[in-house]
Amino acid sequence: MSSRLANVTHVLLIVLVSLVLLYFGRDFLIPLVLAVMTWSLLNALAGQFERVPLGPLKVPRWLAMLLANLALFSMLLLIYQILASQAPALKAAAPLYQENFNQMLNGFVTRFGIKELPTSDMFLDNINIGTLLSWIGGSVGSMLSSLILVLIYTGFLFAEQHVMVRKLEAMADNPAEARNMHDLMLEIASQMQNYIWMKTLISVVTGVLSYLILKLVGVDFAAVWALLIFLLNYIPNIGSILGVLLPALLTLVQFDTLTPFLVIALGLGALQFAIGNVVEPALMGKSLNLSSLMIILSLTFWGMLWGIPGMFLSVPIMVMLAIVCAKFDSLRSIAVILSVDGSLER
Repeated sequence: MSSRLANVTHVLLIVLVSLVLLYFGRDFLIPLVLAVMTWSLLNALAGQFERVPLGPLKVPRWLAMLLANLALFSMLLLIYQILASQAPALKAAAPLYQENFNQMLNGFVTRFGIKELPTSDMFLDNINIGTLLSWIGGSVGSMLSSLILVLIYTGFLFAEQHVMVRKLEAMADNPAEARNMHDLMLEIASQMQNYIWMKTLISVVTGVLSYLILKLVGVDFAAVWALLIFLLNYIPNIGSILGVLLPALLTLVQFDTLTPFLVIALGLGALQFAIGNVVEPALMGKSLNLSSLMIILSLTFWGMLWGIPGMFLSVPIMVMLAIVCAKFDSLRSIAVILSVDGSLER
């Protein structure tokens, strides 16, 4: 009994120490994990460029990697240009949206004969928007401020990737153990690259189609909303809901009728449903083998621990954890819990 109690105590102590290190070490760990994701994405992009048919020729690795870096740089430049070009207009439109919101409230009061309805200022006070924006701004600001560090880490990961196999072999006690470690690293890298590549491709398609719907209806700042939908698509489940809810709410204060709101809500909702339930499973299959409940719990956990960056990183972290746990008998039960149906076959 005392031995079992000691084991439980040791486990709880390890968990507590790990949580403390994860929380207080987040300024170091978040850029490192983002760098691993960037490294995986660039490798995945390079792999796609290498598969481009050129008759008898094959795209060399160095050219594929150059094209992958150019593609990522172009995407980041496009994001910056969209935000920079729309920022003044967003600031100028804010008072008009506030006035339209107040008129909408007054119309609601008149139509339903409500004697007194809370004003928009009262709503903002109760919701405590300031605290919410501070949290979001702090999380986003932290990501932007660590961008240089992410790029440095990514560069060193590429510099080291060709010697990682030799290092693993040197760490192992025998050739069999070295092969196992090598296979484990390859599987983690393959799963990570597959997830990040497919998720990025699906997010781009979702953003482009959302832009067309928003532009067709005439919603202001359609490019900004499409960019936001693209980014939110990386957050499991909740990101898709926010990607429909936020643009739909804007239409309530932009237009005088409910028709645009209904078109945006139903159009974006149908798009997210189709992509999330038809397209994404067809492209990604069950290769991740992760339970939906565990994904939500992971999203909540990492969101509380690391904020918005943690939400984006929750699934890649689960992928690595599930693969590692499945390879060791002592941790196999964790992999079973994380899986869809208890089977670890992929």
